[in-house]
Amino acid sequence: MRRALLAVGVGLALADSSIVTLALPDILGQFDVGITSVAWVLTSFNLVLALVAVPAAYVSRRRPREAFAAGVVVFASASLTCGLAPSFDVLVGARCVQALGAALVVTAALDLLSQEQGSNERALRVWVAAGVLGAALGPAAGGILTQLLGWESIFLAQVPVALVLLLALRGMHAPPVRAPAGRPSISANAALLLVAGGLVAALFLVVLLLVDGWGMSPAAAGIVVTVMPLTAIVVRRLRPSSLGTVQGVACGVILLAGGLTALALMPRAGWGWTIPPQILVGAGLGLTVAGLTELALQGRTDQVVHGGWTLAARHAGVVLGLLLLAPVLTSALDENRDEAIRAGAAIVLDSDIPPLDKLGVAQDVLAEVDRANDIGKLPDVTRALAGRPDDDEWRSLIASLQDQLDRAVTSAFSGPFLLAAALTLCALVPLLFVRRRPE
Repeated sequence: MRRALLAVGVGLALADSSIVTLALPDILGQFDVGITSVAWVLTSFNLVLALVAVPAAYVSRRRPREAFAAGVVVFASASLTCGLAPSFDVLVGARCVQALGAALVVTAALDLLSQEQGSNERALRVWVAAGVLGAALGPAAGGILTQLLGWESIFLAQVPVALVLLLALRGMHAPPVRAPAGRPSISANAALLLVAGGLVAALFLVVLLLVDGWGMSPAAAGIVVTVMPLTAIVVRRLRPSSLGTVQGVACGVILLAGGLTALALMPRAGWGWTIPPQILVGAGLGLTVAGLTELALQGRTDQVVHGGWTLAARHAGVVLGLLLLAPVLTSALDENRDEAIRAGAAIVLDSDIPPLDKLGVAQDVLAEVDRANDIGKLPDVTRALAGRPDDDEWRSLIASLQDQLDRAVTSAFSGPFLLAAALTLCALVPLLFVRRRPE
């Protein structure tokens, strides 16, 4: 029971690094801010978490029980403030405070898990797995809650869940860590940062492509993207014992980069095309994050502080990935939108609908493009042509326009996926300098 609650705490805290991905358009629609500004709802959490992870770890090593309790209260209070935020500034500020609470929860949980499990190695496995699952499932969970109850429910639903975590502390005594912290592993943490940057494309962009790009419901997209975390769990369990940690991480980096490249080269729209690449990404995820965390912590007596360093590296990587990939995706969507409009105009002119209707259709489609740009979403062809006759000519036109839009969107995501693959492969460089310490 206690181990499960601690694992849920880690997963819940780290899910917030990605949980608002699909809620951003709704938040944009509610507050009078620009598209660039609204991204700070996502970026601010990861940036603050990267900055405070190590200081929080030093606090947690001295008083792990108190740090966990304080982190839960801060996290729950900030989540409530996010859900009730009257302005955009309050929302971003509360997200920063939420990250501070998350840092205390996650770092303290590592020490408490070690006390509960009686083994640093077993505790580390639970800690890493819970964090990976939380981050991987965050976008889908946030999208489902946004669809059913509104974006505010993402934060309000976390409040009671967070408070229940305090039950993990009942009857638990956790002495402070007195061992010297020592220096962090620069090579392992640098590799972890680069891998996390590449994973942004898998954990964020795939969900965006499925929901905002191809029009899937968040619930359906959530089922599709479970392929990655499930594959990661299976690969981690089936990993041969003869495979060394460094070699396993190198294999994982190559698999992850291969999966991202495969996502960039999908021949057409359709969730089925994402499954094989997701399996590759999931396999790479199962070998890299846990392996690099193990390399960063091995031979070090103070797991809490060095766990804080890995947490800082991972979320610094997320920020790096967001800063690199978002502009590339935005530019590609703008460029491909213009091409899609030209191709769509040709489709309308060549269609079999009455000639007098063609001008009206073109105007309606352009109006929908402008509306979608204003709210940060992709155009909805069905909405643009609503109320038209339900006959073969119109159905054929709608299908052709939708196919052209899907092609443009799929092509726009190719560049960010390739950039993420290159960023991931860069992790092989610091990996060359990682040295295993004696057990």
